[in-house]
Amino acid sequence: MIRRKSETGWTLIKQHAHAFLSFEIMSFWGNGDFAEIHPEEEVMTAIREHDFGWEKKDSLTDFNPENGFPRSFMEMSTENQFRIWSDCFENRVEENPYASVLIALHFSRFNDKNIARNPGDASALLLKDKIGRLVSEILKMDPPDGDLNGRVPADVLVNLRLLQVGDVISLALCHGWKSARIGDVPVNYSGDTVEIVLTSEDGLNYSVCPNPFSEEFLSFGVAGAKLAKRSFEGPEDLASALREAPSETLAFSISSGEGK
Repeated sequence: MIRRKSETGWTLIKQHAHAFLSFEIMSFWGNGDFAEIHPEEEVMTAIREHDFGWEKKDSLTDFNPENGFPRSFMEMSTENQFRIWSDCFENRVEENPYASVLIALHFSRFNDKNIARNPGDASALLLKDKIGRLVSEILKMDPPDGDLNGRVPADVLVNLRLLQVGDVISLALCHGWKSARIGDVPVNYSGDTVEIVLTSEDGLNYSVCPNPFSEEFLSFGVAGAKLAKRSFEGPEDLASALREAPSETLAFSISSGEGK
């Protein structure tokens, strides 16, 4: 769940709503300067479903006892991350193995950061092994040696980066960030990249430069629940407050910032 700060508290947004927003955004990817996504169906499936595993867990009533707040996705334990992230990339293994590879590699980056912080984390090490085996088997690479670096094909890495770019843009909108610089954005499948910059004065209406999209102006919406910021006494207290919480649909726009 994403906690977006507001003047009175939070707007709470579910992870799979954020993922669907990233899918909507990236469905407009490509123009005369940026290559279209290929293979489109597989990559777009990965973008749309990369947070599928949160559907079982991502109740807005998930309570964080450390601060009394609704639990943000950034506050999960590695044990819960192992289960949820595994659900995310195992969901489509049979139907769409390429999408599963992209999702697994997406979470591999975050998992590697967990291991760097705590090299003995059993859940993180187990997930690293699981991801290595899945990616190696689907991409028909040599048996995993514990490290995927330098072994993943270049075109897969481009599509992984496109998933990550869509993820960051959606997170920027959902959190209401006033600016975001996104580096290593693929221009094509030949290795060329640029930095794109998102800026906003109000956290709702954004400009992007250079514009990687097929349209000069895009509009989107995402639903959330409004909640006053406070420390709750427990899950029941939080659930009670959410039953009374009004819903809110945030309206976003992204326009070309060329020449600004």
